[in-house]
Amino acid sequence: MENSIGLSEEELFETVVEEALMQGVSDEPAFFDLIDEIIEDLRGEGELDTDQNLDGHATHLKARFAEYQERLLD
Repeated sequence: MENSIGLSEEELFETVVEEALMQGVSDEPAFFDLIDEIIEDLRGEGELDTDQNLDGHATHLKARFAEYQERLLD
């Protein structure tokens, strides 16, 4: 489902996963920090609208850490 931001939440997750894999992120705190960093960077670049619930998106993305861990094993 497309959110009313420049990127859907799924696209945001894929961006996070790609960056996390490149950086070798393997623990939850680093994954969470990366999510916050990416959201802030995209907001600053105008890719995400500050009127949207960015905290909610961050919470949803952080809840997908187990899914990210599964990709590490692939």
